Amino acid sequence: MRFLLLFPLISALPLASQARESAELVRDYHGTHQDAFTLQFDRVRLLVRQAQIEASARLGLLQYQEGFQYPIRIGFEDGAPLGIENVLAFVRLGRTSRGFVQELVVNLDEMASNPVDFDLVFKHEMTHAVMNDAVGGDASLRIPHWVQEGLAQYVSGEGDQRVLSLARRVHRSHADLLLSDLDGLYTGKAYPQYYLAIKYMYDKQSSNAVQAFVRNLIAGKSVTDALNEATGMTYPQFLENVRQYSLNVFQDKALPDY
Repeated sequence: MRFLLLFPLISALPLASQARESAELVRDYHGTHQDAFTLQFDRVRLLVRQAQIEASARLGLLQYQEGFQYPIRIGFEDGAPLGIENVLAFVRLGRTSRGFVQELVVNLDEMASNPVDFDLVFKHEMTHAVMNDAVGGDASLRIPHWVQEGLAQYVSGEGDQRVLSLARRVHRSHADLLLSDLDGLYTGKAYPQYYLAIKYMYDKQSSNAVQAFVRNLIAGKSVTDALNEATGMTYPQFLENVRQYSLNVFQDKALPDY
């Protein structure tokens, strides 16, 4: 996920005493998909709360069941900026005189032409919104892309299907070609690998480890320290374990060699 900046963004620390804010669903739409807007507005209104609760529970950030620290608007537009990974919905960041703000935008152009599972995409983007709000700015400035995208897939429930779709492109003996370096170049092709890194933590040490890792990162700890405290592993150990775990998963789901 790449975020679009509304205004020059300066990271802000969350205020502990700040009241929680509900997401604001914007009715102001003047695009070409009025029928779709009318239909999807009520759908999104119900989905906002569901996605917010799902993200807060799986990330261990239960305060997000009560709302956000900073303003967030959810609106509808026709189109999306170039470079956005999920063009069906995306997060836009910015700053006003009140401080940090963000907007989750639903792209009605894409929704009209590409009937994908919108609920998964929306939950994915809501996870990014929660992480941004938790750090008080663009989370990608403090938290690596592999963590953010792995968590977004973990929360949305889309990760397993991404892994399967990728694995079915190769035969078992070539499954190692699907492995990606977590600290390598950020790319959409590596999303299944990003997810498997979080899935490994969940499978081997439970959701408590994932949630502790998230809280440590939000608190400002480095990935190395956050991971070690949450799992007891050094970062090199974690990378090697994830690589072997991922290879086993890809081999299991890849096409047979015969």
